[in-house]
Amino acid sequence: MKEIKFIITAWALTAATGVMAQGQRISGTVTDAMGAVMGGNVVERDANNRIVSATVTDFNGNFSMTVKNPKNKLVVSYVGAQTYTTTIGARTSFKIKLQNSTNLKEVTVKGKTRYRGGGLSIPKNEVSVATQTMNMNEVEGLAFTSADEALQGKIAGLDIVANSGNLGSGTTMRLRGVNSINGSAEPLIVVDGNIMDVPGQDEIDYSTATEETYSSLLSVNPGDIESIDILKDAAATAVWGSRGANGVISIKTKRGARGKIRINYSYSIQANWQPKGYNLLSGDDYTMLMKEELYNPNQGATATTNINELNYKKSWAEYNNWNDNTDWAKEVKKTGFNQSHYLTLSGGGEKASFRVSVGYDHQTGTIIKQTLDRFSTRLILDYWVSDRIKFSTTFPLTYTNNQKNYDGDILGRALRMAPNMSVYREDANGNDTNEFYIMLPSGNSNNAGYSSEALKDVRSVGNPVAIANLAWSNEKTYRLNPEFKIDYNLLGTDDDHTRLDYMGLVYMDVYSNSSPTYWPGSLSTEPWSDGNYNKSTLYDKNSLSFTTRHRLTFTPHFKNEDWYLTMMGQWEMTSGSDYNQKVSAFKLPLGVTSPTVQSDISEMSTGNGEWRSMSALYSTHLSWKSRYMFDFTLRADGTTKFGSKNKWGFFPAVSGRWNISDEPWMKWSRKVISMLSFRPSWGISGNQPSSEYLQYSKYASSGTYGPGTNNLPVTVVDGMQLTDLKWEKTSSYNLGANLGLLDDLVEFDFNYYYKKTNNLLNKSVSIASQTGFSSLAWKNIGTMENKGWEFNVSAPRLIKRGKFTFGANFNISQNFNKILEMDQSVLDGINSEWSSDSRGVYYKRVQPGNALGSIFGLRYKGVYQYSYDWLTTYQKQNNWTDQQLINYINNEFLPQGKTAPIALDANGRVIVAADGTPLRMAYAYSNGKATYEFDGGDAIYEDVNHDGQINSLDMVYLGNSNPKFSGGFGFNFKYGQWSLRTNFVFRTGFKIVNAARMGLEKMYNTTNQSSAVNWRWRKNGDVTEMPRALYNTGYNWLGSDRYVEDASFLRFSYVSLSYDCPKSFLKKIGLNRLRFDLNAQNILVWSKYSGTDPEHTSGGWNFATDSSQTPRSKSVTLRVNVEI
Repeated sequence: MKEIKFIITAWALTAATGVMAQGQRISGTVTDAMGAVMGGNVVERDANNRIVSATVTDFNGNFSMTVKNPKNKLVVSYVGAQTYTTTIGARTSFKIKLQNSTNLKEVTVKGKTRYRGGGLSIPKNEVSVATQTMNMNEVEGLAFTSADEALQGKIAGLDIVANSGNLGSGTTMRLRGVNSINGSAEPLIVVDGNIMDVPGQDEIDYSTATEETYSSLLSVNPGDIESIDILKDAAATAVWGSRGANGVISIKTKRGARGKIRINYSYSIQANWQPKGYNLLSGDDYTMLMKEELYNPNQGATATTNINELNYKKSWAEYNNWNDNTDWAKEVKKTGFNQSHYLTLSGGGEKASFRVSVGYDHQTGTIIKQTLDRFSTRLILDYWVSDRIKFSTTFPLTYTNNQKNYDGDILGRALRMAPNMSVYREDANGNDTNEFYIMLPSGNSNNAGYSSEALKDVRSVGNPVAIANLAWSNEKTYRLNPEFKIDYNLLGTDDDHTRLDYMGLVYMDVYSNSSPTYWPGSLSTEPWSDGNYNKSTLYDKNSLSFTTRHRLTFTPHFKNEDWYLTMMGQWEMTSGSDYNQKVSAFKLPLGVTSPTVQSDISEMSTGNGEWRSMSALYSTHLSWKSRYMFDFTLRADGTTKFGSKNKWGFFPAVSGRWNISDEPWMKWSRKVISMLSFRPSWGISGNQPSSEYLQYSKYASSGTYGPGTNNLPVTVVDGMQLTDLKWEKTSSYNLGANLGLLDDLVEFDFNYYYKKTNNLLNKSVSIASQTGFSSLAWKNIGTMENKGWEFNVSAPRLIKRGKFTFGANFNISQNFNKILEMDQSVLDGINSEWSSDSRGVYYKRVQPGNALGSIFGLRYKGVYQYSYDWLTTYQKQNNWTDQQLINYINNEFLPQGKTAPIALDANGRVIVAADGTPLRMAYAYSNGKATYEFDGGDAIYEDVNHDGQINSLDMVYLGNSNPKFSGGFGFNFKYGQWSLRTNFVFRTGFKIVNAARMGLEKMYNTTNQSSAVNWRWRKNGDVTEMPRALYNTGYNWLGSDRYVEDASFLRFSYVSLSYDCPKSFLKKIGLNRLRFDLNAQNILVWSKYSGTDPEHTSGGWNFATDSSQTPRSKSVTLRVNVEI
């Protein structure tokens, strides 16, 4: 027994000795004037002032920790209190009372804020590139689905336009104009130093694309974002080489911090609704219009006799289904609700810190049958092996399930649908059944089982409510972006010593997209053989990319501390592959929606690809006294997309900064001017095609060869080898200036830039058929320039009086785009030929010397009040000669402001025809004969060349879709625990084609129209801006400035009211934080635009068009945030 006791005692003493060898355990209590301090920072600092251990106080102000060395110092800090410092020594228990700080401003050390946009750590006042940063705290409490929504109106030079109000539609972003036409003109998205591409972007033709695409920023929960840097000029984006031509949006996410575990939870609920749209015709007004429209062309008494849908004929079997006043727009709209849950856990100890976030969003759209679910999580772990080595792991995962409408045009269908038709099939008593009403096949409605041929346009629209409920498109995405990184301080660990730091990482981007669609046969009465009957399409895409990056940063320490130098060398390699497949089938069995079952295949395809890229980067920063700065960057990019002669692209940049305010001779001004600097920069960035291995001949299958059933598959060369294709390169310079007043109470930032893009890349360029091919996959086609300026003012604490604080911000920018040179064969392919058969068409006219997004068409001058026959009848009544009639028109008729379809010369006098009569205005002569002769009630178009006809020679420039000015401003108020924030966004001086209004005013087919057509021309002498109704004839809705509108707007983007519960109350209930937010978004828009929403933008070669997309919704949000 004694031996056992001895062994136990020896073991205990050994263990105790081991524990003592590991460190000394101390504990204590921290208080202030209000009592126990919860969440105070307690750290141990060594002789070099490095933190070697740390903790935080608990609810009662207590702390406990193991210290490394009793000779070190114990430092206790807390917001609003003076920092307490003492030597640890032999003490194991501490009672510390913190004193209130009475000089908080003086503890701020200027120059410590650092910018890390290009991998180098540079003091803020030494940054020489054009950049702007937004801290996400500025928009805390607001309900944003993605970060781009938060940036709107906040950044000078960054123009952001919502694609639509459909869930997950994202935005279109342009930073300093459009620099490229070959692919996405969006800025490059970078998250924690890693590129976040838009998967599948190589499959989109951006020169003509107008549809919504996957919003890559949905992969990043706004709650995970700490700050966003926008890199604007080439000197800032050169570190991204060929990827940075359109600018860079660099997102920095939140990481964990040492200390006690903190749990933070936010819940928000948002109600969304659509703004008021067009006033549409009722069922009765629609019926009256249709009868007039069908009668006018030939004025036949029986024009509508056999159209039962318009005659309210009770004996007709379908009568009850065509005797309604349905507001189709109201039927498809609804109030949408968004619920968001966001939970984070963060904390850490002496060796590690962590942060785990989990977010779930459930959204229902403002259009029926739209739902978006998003689950996101991000796990971050930082582990310090020593004061020199740190391992970091980031593991983000995002899943989205976007249940969309089949074609995204439910609202557009609702605007066009006949209002006298019923949503549901009605019984004999006029009561709705549970079956959606679907129009019968086209024919003669007097024959059983048919609908009128005249209403074929309505039939093609379909029942919008039925389509929303029965047809669907369901997009599911998964995105996983794990990163493993090591930081190793090879030399030195602080700024007082020479440092050589190594960083190495491995990053993966795993993406999966599944987008099935289904169109049931029950939505039409077409036969079983119809290609859309029970049609299902399945599209899957998967991609994987692997990036490895190695970086060395050298920062020597000079005895003369006026000098500061840091430089970086980096090597990176990326490899990736993707796979996609698509299958479409119809005649599926009832109840089956998968095209993989036995059915008729209408389309089947597969594809795969792989890519490799490599880059090397060198960057350096040199400064003297933080007064004169010089930066140099050189990046080399290599890719498998070019031939051997052009495989590598080189992208240099230089920039400088002169802090004039730090000059000795400026000492007199420092009480007022805290910063005055000048920043010049120059650099080259680039772009590359989205297709791979263009320098090789590729083979593809193309049909079969051989007689009868003995045919064999044919393999052909798929395109020419492009061995001489070159990098698209954008050279630019930037002249910037910074001004800070009254210790940076107000800060001004101004930039002027000029960018010239050479060797523009374009996809699918037509070539002569003699080559054996119809087009080149890619070609360098021209040169384009962008120039402009930006101005930003920031004053976050402009006025501070006691508990009250007022701040403001304002930014404005202007961009000028111009095509300098363009391959003529490309222009011939883009600039489509004018056709006299085309109505409602605006022709693209891309021309050197003009900007992209220009609109060309006719000038609209109103409506002819009188017909040509009215004039000739008036002539006969007065027994006039032709010359007397001409004199009457010139001297009386026209001076009284009256109009008729008479051709006029440049002086406004009647043009006389060969037979001596007034020349009648005509449309497009062909072979000596007019395609159409204008008459009373027809639209008046300006005869620019006064030749008596309207044709392509009368087309003129009508405007451009690029805004002359864009920007935003906001005001912030804070009083005690209350705060109020506002933001406004504006775009001015841009034109869009209101195709939605055109479709609702054309009175050409049998779709519904807006109530504006009630003021249409009906008889001679009517004075109106609305032409007469003409079914399937006339030219009253040609592409003209009638539908080209100035869409300038000022949007009240948001107002947010917040309340933070006071600290004394939180201590009583055991919380660190309790905050309430109430905000309203997109409540008011001031604009002369006649459409529902003026926010539209152009893309590629196109101008901006409003095609009745779902508008942005208005919303009100309530949010609560709690932290323990």
